[in-house]
Amino acid sequence: MPEAKVAIRWGDMDSYGHVNNVFFVRYLEDTRFAIFTPPLGEQAAEGVDPSLGVFDLFPEGSNGLVAGHRIEYRAPLNYRAEPLTVRLWVTRVGGSSVDLGYELGEADGSVVYAIASTTLVIVDTASGRPVPLPEDLRVTFSQWLGDPAPFR
Repeated sequence: MPEAKVAIRWGDMDSYGHVNNVFFVRYLEDTRFAIFTPPLGEQAAEGVDPSLGVFDLFPEGSNGLVAGHRIEYRAPLNYRAEPLTVRLWVTRVGGSSVDLGYELGEADGSVVYAIASTTLVIVDTASGRPVPLPEDLRVTFSQWLGDPAPFR
């Protein structure tokens, strides 16, 4: 399961002294970019060019748009210098979309601050209409397939 280290910024805190809920959506975005941008390298599925990142596998003239998020907060997260560890996995691969699961917590798994999910739809930038996932992208996402996000 891929994971990313996400910085907690001083300005992410609210008047209650913990990270405000709206910043968790930014952490999800930061995680997607940290995992989907660099070359896949050893994480490349069989037959997929390891010099490409996940975003490189999107069809030309398309973007991934967020269709929805769900977040369940499990514990308050306070500012600290150490980054947050976010684990990402795929919970469903559809025709033109993918559902992602996330666990935001401590690196050792001792505390989970939030569980989340995102539906990402691949759309043609000119028409705004969904486009099918290309096979390289489908295979890449499928290798990270796991259980649905464990919401309560």
